[in-house]
Amino acid sequence: MIRIDTEKCIGCGQCVKDCLNRALKIEEGKAVVTKPCFLCGHCIAVCPAEAVSMDDYDMADVIPFDQETCAIEPDRLLRFMKLRRSIRQFQKKPVEKEKLDLLLEAGRFAPTGSNAQNVSYIVIQDRMEEFRALSMEEFRKYRAPEAFPKLFPPPMTPDRVNFDDDDFLFKGGNTVILTVSPSAVNASIASSYMELLADALGLGMVYVGFFVRLAAVDEPLRTWLGLAPTDQVVTAMSIGYPDVNYLRSVPRKPLQTHWN
Repeated sequence: MIRIDTEKCIGCGQCVKDCLNRALKIEEGKAVVTKPCFLCGHCIAVCPAEAVSMDDYDMADVIPFDQETCAIEPDRLLRFMKLRRSIRQFQKKPVEKEKLDLLLEAGRFAPTGSNAQNVSYIVIQDRMEEFRALSMEEFRKYRAPEAFPKLFPPPMTPDRVNFDDDDFLFKGGNTVILTVSPSAVNASIASSYMELLADALGLGMVYVGFFVRLAAVDEPLRTWLGLAPTDQVVTAMSIGYPDVNYLRSVPRKPLQTHWN
């Protein structure tokens, strides 16, 4: 629930103007809440007097904007994004829990449609070797030509898959983070936030699309992960310290866009 501190409120109307749900208005020079909303928090972020709070969330999460410490030059950010690479060679060095906590924090603050915040995470690290072995064991069940289409519909062909490699799926990463959500869009955005922060933390990450397909149909693996029947694994990210040093970005196809 939104709370307005009337002692602090200066009646500027910024929260009313920015409220998507039209749940606020100005009465007698103060902001008042007129109906429930989906708690996007814009009223908190826009208030110049720090007069707005919410019972539902920890207000300690709120940080003030500071130009010097928060702003990023757009050219620098774009170069950083262009230099990001999927990593398939990892060191044996384990990823510290402190860095994993930061990655999950990045996912937590990613936008979600209607502020649903409906993305959860499964982190596999301590039992990674067990998970790695089970995943390949289950994955190999689809090696037979008649079973392959159950996991990989055309035009996917078996020549893209190395069933003999014991670590074909995770490429040596010593941690895996799975996103679970009824919304593929929300989970994908969260994953993208996490991937960019991973690069900034000196970590590498690769999306494991083969595992996502496997997790959708393989009951032994779903049971091991503790997934409910309705749970959907949207992304699987294999994470670790890179054992490769990329010195430059790579080219891309020409931009395709239509302006109207």
